[in-house]
Amino acid sequence: MLNKKITIMAVAILVLIIASIGSVSAFELFGMDLFGGPTTDFDTNFMSGTFTGDLTQNEVDDKGPAKGWSASYENKENNITYNMSCVKDGDFITDVYQLQGLSQPEIRNYNGQPWKIFFSQAVPDTNITDDKKSSDDSNSTNDTINVYICEADINGTAYTINVMSYDNKTECDGTLFCPLYKDHIEPLIKSIKFKDSKKAPEMYEILNMSKEEFKFNQEYVDKVFSGEIPLNG
Repeated sequence: MLNKKITIMAVAILVLIIASIGSVSAFELFGMDLFGGPTTDFDTNFMSGTFTGDLTQNEVDDKGPAKGWSASYENKENNITYNMSCVKDGDFITDVYQLQGLSQPEIRNYNGQPWKIFFSQAVPDTNITDDKKSSDDSNSTNDTINVYICEADINGTAYTINVMSYDNKTECDGTLFCPLYKDHIEPLIKSIKFKDSKKAPEMYEILNMSKEEFKFNQEYVDKVFSGEIPLNG
């Protein structure tokens, strides 16, 4: 009977704590998701949210126009890096990527906001020095970097999260149903809260172009997409 009373008391205290916190999820108390492990909150000039797992913030060399409008975080346990940015006309970059072969994005709506989700793969530089010879598994699939580019376009501004997973530490098949996406990326995107981007840098500044040069390139890319200009033209 005593154990039962203690259990009831513990549940009552938990309910009281949850009620007092209000906006915090019942199962994300004290930075711990009781069903999925630890979480890490982050807050930048342009967005805030919550990662799955214990993450550390990377130092970003952003002395130029992007200063304060980019951030990088790392999940060392799972070898996942998250690079974030907020740039006006930033969708220009993913448009160019598509012309270079990046597949069409999947569109997902989270909290009323459409997100374009791109998937690609990359292979790191495998150049080796004379004193480090290639091993039999140097071309192993473990060298492949799985990349998801998640882009939300709001009033001409691109909020972008570039997710890179190394060494196949987390299972990934390039879909929106694999563990990498479902366990690490989707929960993050669902948690995102956007901030005012009026002072975000312009893409032409990031690319070190004049407004006229950028507009010319932007219009050219638009014409290629519309078919007015052949892709190899």
